[in-house]
Amino acid sequence: MSSFMQNAMPPIFRFFVSDDSGAVTVDWTVLSAASVAMSLATVGVLNGGLQSVVSRVDAELREQQMSDNFVQFTSAHFQPLYQHNLATAEQAELAYDAANTMMNQEIIDSLQAGIQKMEAGQLTQDEVITLLGLASVARQRNILDPEMLDYYFGVDGGAGVINLHI
Repeated sequence: MSSFMQNAMPPIFRFFVSDDSGAVTVDWTVLSAASVAMSLATVGVLNGGLQSVVSRVDAELREQQMSDNFVQFTSAHFQPLYQHNLATAEQAELAYDAANTMMNQEIIDSLQAGIQKMEAGQLTQDEVITLLGLASVARQRNILDPEMLDYYFGVDGGAGVINLHI
């Protein structure tokens, strides 16, 4: 502080300005306020850039197509139908292709409805073919418990409850 300022101030004010002892909480309050202010300023600066990145990532993800190329027609899943002359390989493949175009939740819902009809003894021959196509796709996509699929449909070569309804 300049000597002119020191001479112009009353002694009590000079003492107050030159005294560096005091409560530490004042220092921490000022430092905390400065930290919060800098954090808010940083968020304000980065917000526009982050929105741009988020929208670009969102656009990229929406453009990507998920592939089910690993799911292939498996003739063995339809073996009970072949043995009872209820379906040809072409009919089985058509049922598989139709099931493979469905979303996972649609497959689950259709299988649930089909199992209910199976247990009530109300399945038609076409519905049996459709159910086996759904079960084959569900097994390969791993969207349902394999033991449940084996129990009802015998997709692993087991008997399956569906054989009782053929």
